[in-house]
Amino acid sequence: MSTHSAQVLADEKYVSLITFRKSGVPVHSAVWFARFGDDPDTYGVLTETNAGKVKRIRANSRIEVQVCDIKGNVETGAEKFSGTARLVLGDEAVAVRKAIAKRYGLTYRLFSIYEVVSGLFKKKDGLPETNIVFKLS
Repeated sequence: MSTHSAQVLADEKYVSLITFRKSGVPVHSAVWFARFGDDPDTYGVLTETNAGKVKRIRANSRIEVQVCDIKGNVETGAEKFSGTARLVLGDEAVAVRKAIAKRYGLTYRLFSIYEVVSGLFKKKDGLPETNIVFKLS
């Protein structure tokens, strides 16, 4: 059975993932997301291991999401959903990446090529793949 949040988010391409600094100040990040697992209110998000949102989720698992455009612009009056997030590593992080790849198809593949090419010129951090899973309440 689908929940209200799952119905609202079903056809959207981007959400603004809102994480919170230690001071309580919200930080918005436009992200790709995909349903993850069997729960219609659980989603996966790709991120870089050393991203600010990873640090904020590590300190405070509370998140909010709103539908947004590619630039992170949220329409006035857009519904906000609350939940909790957790960081995932290993097989679970790979499963999140696969869910995103399935949902975004060619766009994801093109993005992946860009990531590989641009990564050739970046210093390697050697950190394991870390992604985010969030559950809306």
